[in-house]
Order: sequence, then C-alpha cells, then structure tokens
Amino acid sequence: MPKEPVIKVRGVKKIFGEQVVLDGINLDVYEGETMVVMGGSGSGKSTLLRIMIGSIRPEEGSVELFGKNIVDLDESELNEVRKKFGILFQSGALFNSMTIAENVALPLQEHTDLAPEIIDIQVKIKLELVGLREHADKYPAQISGGMNAEIDQLMVDLSKKLHVTSIVVTHEMDSAFTIADRMAMLDKGKMLVVESREYFEQMRDTPLEQAKQMSQTDQLIRQFLRGDPEGPITKRKEDSSYEEDLLGTGAETLREKTPSIVTTRAKAIQ
Repeated sequence: MPKEPVIKVRGVKKIFGEQVVLDGINLDVYEGETMVVMGGSGSGKSTLLRIMIGSIRPEEGSVELFGKNIVDLDESELNEVRKKFGILFQSGALFNSMTIAENVALPLQEHTDLAPEIIDIQVKIKLELVGLREHADKYPAQISGGMNAEIDQLMVDLSKKLHVTSIVVTHEMDSAFTIADRMAMLDKGKMLVVESREYFEQMRDTPLEQAKQMSQTDQLIRQFLRGDPEGPITKRKEDSSYEEDLLGTGAETLREKTPSIVTTRAKAIQ
C-alpha cells in the first residue's frame, strides 16, 4: 500500500446533545482498497460516514480527502471535493421518474460542459461496467429482481477494473467478508480495531474453548462477527438497567421529578 492514504481520519469526536457518538476516531483508507466499517446499532458507523462525506462536521478532529481537510472547507469548496467521489445509498436513491440512463447522465449534465453526444457515450460506458446497458431506457422500478447487479460482486469487479477506493458501512457479515480488504469495528463510539479481512476471519473462526482465553474486547468482536446469542454483547445488555438506558436516569431521580405537563385526566382527579 502507498504511504499516504486517500482518506485520513484523525481524532474525530462528535457529540449530539450530551451524547458522545464518536470519541477520538482514527482511520486510514488507501487507494484501491475496500474498507468495511462495521458495528452494532448505535455504534457510530453511520455518523462516521456522514462526517467523512462532509454531511456533518465533528466537534474535534480532521478528515482529509485527497489531501484536503474537509472540516475546514466552506460549502462551495466542499462541493468541489464531493465531485471526486460518489455515494451509494442502501435503497439506491435513484429518481424514479427518470430512466436509468437519465439518472446516470444527470451529474454529468449538471457539473460538466460535455456535449450531449459525449455524455451519451459516457452513460453507455458506465452502464456497461455494471451490466445494465441493455436496460438504459428502463425506470428504476423496472430493474428489480434478476436485473439488479449483484452489488457485492460488482464492488469487487470495479475495484479490480478501476482501482476504486470504497468505504462500506454494514452489519451484514456475509457481505463484509466478501468485499473487504480491511475491516474496522466500532463499538459505542470507539474504534476497537482496524485490521485485514484475514484477521477478522481468524477471529470469527476461533473455537469456543480458545476464545474463552481472549480479552473481553476480542470476545465481543468474535460474538459480533459470528452473531452468537451469548457473549460480552448480550452480557452487557443484561447488566444495564432498562429504566436508566431508556430514560437516562435512575428510579430515585424519577420519583423526585414533577411532570412538566399534567394530563387532563390527572387534573380532574386532583
């Protein structure tokens, strides 16, 4: 791998209200690799991705894309950087009233001065790469089922053909192990580990008896990768107070509080 990463995240911290969602995150992504970011619900992976594309800004830290710290850029400067990468949403996020070809052509029409004939050629090339050129005139709703490109294999193919650098946020382990070169795991806003796919495969396949000798963190990672019903993740849930987790306070404090709004029925009883 080259010495300088294409994407460099350093000391990123993000707070919503009083909740620290990301706490000192560091991550490097190199040219041509597929980095899978994983973690349970609420671990901070989606927030990290939003920060990496400039959708939200962190309270602390930096995010360098192509050598520029996007945290310091204004909106117009950020938009110039955004032209260098694409975002694939879970649901596709295509314009349903436009054909597949029109969807692909739209950013070229908006952000370049290319002639219509050149854009048409570019669209055909892009659709050929993903196996959809023959369906260019169809609408998104018409390419469901068997016509949809197999996304995992598509990412692998594009990475090989075009040396594409990808960051994938997922908790689907089958997909993660298919496409990843390296993997990063978040837990409660902390980066637990960034390692090769082979490292995580070895962790996942560690026999139970041997796993008992692991650290709590490694056991947690193993449980997540395997989807086991028992382990540090479930133990942590069992040990937490449901009431405190739900309302952010203890029972004694709750009893001392006076509701800010008294229902009509309660007023009538009083």
